[in-house]
Amino acid sequence: MASAMEQAVVTIVNAYERHAGIRGDRYTLSQGELKELLQKELPTWCPTELREEDYNKFMSLLDTNKDCQVDFVEYMRAIACLCLYCHEYFKNCPPDPPCSQ
Repeated sequence: MASAMEQAVVTIVNAYERHAGIRGDRYTLSQGELKELLQKELPTWCPTELREEDYNKFMSLLDTNKDCQVDFVEYMRAIACLCLYCHEYFKNCPPDPPCSQ
């Protein structure tokens, strides 16, 4: 039986795999695919009132190599940042996260 952490890793990878490549390269997320992933996989963390320009800004923050795609490394960086900024455990952590890019 897989541990909780192993299951979490599989869930994170499977979410990326389900959404990447729907509209192109199966190893990257386009802006539309990223938007769909956020809406379907993080519905309570992704407010429905986000505007298109909000998604544009989020995409530009994640797309660190500026290729107009979010690769798996960029995606994992976003997952790590979500954990740092949204989980109660990190609320009193020193304000020097690796998500400043």
